[in-house]
Amino acid sequence: MVGIPIRSLGLILATITLATCVVRVPAPAIPIFAHQYGVTCEKCHSVIPHLNAFGAAFVANGYRIPGVQPASAIPVAMKVNLADSSQNQGGGQGGAGLPKAIVDEVEVFTAGAIGSRASYLVEQYAVDGGMPGLLRDVWITDRINPWDARIPIYVQAGSFTLPLPVDPETFRDTYQGYAVYEQTVGANPFNFFDPKIGVRVSVGDMLQGPSLQLFAGPGHDRQSGLSSLGTDTMGYAQESLGPFTVSAYRYQGQRPVTTFFNDRFERSGYSLVYNQWARFSLETLLQTGWDSWCGLDVGGCSSSGGFAQLRYMLNRRLFVGGRYEGTADSTGTFSRDVVVLAGYGLSENSRLTAEDVIHHTPATMHTLNLQCTVSY
Repeated sequence: MVGIPIRSLGLILATITLATCVVRVPAPAIPIFAHQYGVTCEKCHSVIPHLNAFGAAFVANGYRIPGVQPASAIPVAMKVNLADSSQNQGGGQGGAGLPKAIVDEVEVFTAGAIGSRASYLVEQYAVDGGMPGLLRDVWITDRINPWDARIPIYVQAGSFTLPLPVDPETFRDTYQGYAVYEQTVGANPFNFFDPKIGVRVSVGDMLQGPSLQLFAGPGHDRQSGLSSLGTDTMGYAQESLGPFTVSAYRYQGQRPVTTFFNDRFERSGYSLVYNQWARFSLETLLQTGWDSWCGLDVGGCSSSGGFAQLRYMLNRRLFVGGRYEGTADSTGTFSRDVVVLAGYGLSENSRLTAEDVIHHTPATMHTLNLQCTVSY
């Protein structure tokens, strides 16, 4: 049997899946929740994976429609994302290790209802960034009071994305991640992109009025090589007033960054969002941080970062957007970039997106990304 080089295999898979995107996937090929509740993908999404108002409420209710028991369905779905970039992909210097066109993600997940108010979800990346992926989400959530209660209360346990005003991964339109969510300081591996293991308690309606979320979990970051230390905690408070949503969060913990030093750190964020799930939306976030030890001779170091992004639906399938973001810290790390994109829903469960990432550090450079996403 003749072996096929890894790079060639990646290009072959990318070509096959891209052809699937261009031909358009028929509407009946829809994921788990659409099957379970007898709806189409467009019930929850404008252009996948972006949520509409109904989809946001569905997620806020623990992936349940209040008072409706989902029908029996095969609880397995898949999402495939292809990427072609003007830069090499991969984790090596300059993206060395992978070609410019890759199968970026192959994501398999299962989810379903438990009883009348609880649900579960397992999200496994078979491929992530063109490389073998990891388990991302695996959790159980339960609404502990009746659906008609005035103030909803939820408890979630497992591995999940931290509560943030803008989702860092699952519902992101761009191929380019949010720099502030991926920001690390010194030898501390903590970031807001990776999921965390722990327990979260949510009180209040996340889509209207005041709400509060509290998280606690082991002080550990997966694949960091550092041992667990203490308990991380996070508080997230939000107020939704019509089209405007204001929120604030604070995360704190410590990490054993060297044999002799533990880094006690905190991150605080503030956000203003306008019309997040509507035709035109504006999302802004500012984050500051402090680390007690980051490799400097001084007593500690500060960090900051944030973004502002716009999104506009030109029609039912076509949207455009832009984002300005940056990060900095006391160690001298500094970055700025602009993301400009346009996307088109080829079908209710597929999307084609083109974007230009304009980096400004140390010199202006353009990275062009084309991605095709299919879920079924």
